[in-house]
Amino acid sequence: MARKFAPSHSALSIAAIGRRGFLKGAAGAAAGIAFMPTAAFAAEKVTHQLGWIKSIQFGGHFAAIENGYFRDAGIDAEFVAGGPNGIGSEVAVATGQATTSDTDVDGTVRARISGMPIKAFAAIMQKAPGAIMSLASKPINSLKDLPGKTIALPDGVRPQVNALLTANGLDPASVKYVPVGTDPGILAAGQVDGYYGWATNQGVMLKTRGVDIAVAYMNDLGVPGYAGVLIASDDTIDKKKDLLIAWLKAEIKGWQWQLDHPDEMAELMVNKYGQRGLNLEAQKAESRMMKEFLPIGAAAKNGLLWIEPEPFKAGLAFAVSAGLMKQGALSVGDVMTQELIKAAHAKA
Repeated sequence: MARKFAPSHSALSIAAIGRRGFLKGAAGAAAGIAFMPTAAFAAEKVTHQLGWIKSIQFGGHFAAIENGYFRDAGIDAEFVAGGPNGIGSEVAVATGQATTSDTDVDGTVRARISGMPIKAFAAIMQKAPGAIMSLASKPINSLKDLPGKTIALPDGVRPQVNALLTANGLDPASVKYVPVGTDPGILAAGQVDGYYGWATNQGVMLKTRGVDIAVAYMNDLGVPGYAGVLIASDDTIDKKKDLLIAWLKAEIKGWQWQLDHPDEMAELMVNKYGQRGLNLEAQKAESRMMKEFLPIGAAAKNGLLWIEPEPFKAGLAFAVSAGLMKQGALSVGDVMTQELIKAAHAKA
């Protein structure tokens, strides 16, 4: 997006300064324009496909917009809402519909197995808040509690759960899956036995409604890794490395701003950036919880959005054990890179 500049106070009429003075001044102005940064004229577009609806779980992105971090980096940042019927994150990146997107370790590995040329380069949440939630009176605490139950689960998560069930000697057909919407009220109403969502999002929504729940985190059930894993195509990582690094630097500032201003960020999401109908108190509660998921683990030492190979090694091993690929078919370097996040934090 072009940045507009106010007219200079020296913009006098030709008659007032004379022909020779005008030409001299014009030449100087032209020389100045020639050496002005390109970003001052046109920002470079980065389109990010969100993995869910616009809410506080993506607050750091919009904090970077609100505070001008992307603008200052010469980036025109767009964040496209996702949802239960939205395009898959991996597909959006692989087909060029988005520059970047967010997924998880398993989604990254599965996409690569299927031939999609994508790679992870950062991770927002160092601990994944994705979980199967149930009523505390009828808790689902482990995989063995799933057979015979009806679970509201997104299509993209079902392969993970089925693989876990199979690996633990349980029949996936013994679990009934139904579509999951954005409102976990179907769990409170008893229409399902379990509801998949983020404990920081739908879990907070249920608690603010007075619903007592049990939370079985996917990490604890056996799914390795992060949440909000940032991905781009191999081609983008190879050819637009500097752009992604600049984008990451703005992102890091945005997420830090949210951590420092959780309530203010929640208000911005409700009143300006988020989907209509967001509950302010629930958004505030979720925003305050971000400190339990972002600046922890390796990110506490190396900086926000840090990414390590180990969760991806575990993800590849999980794929082998689930029969999704043969041993050695993919390496860690095929599914993730630390190069960009190291550069964003200026680490050798």
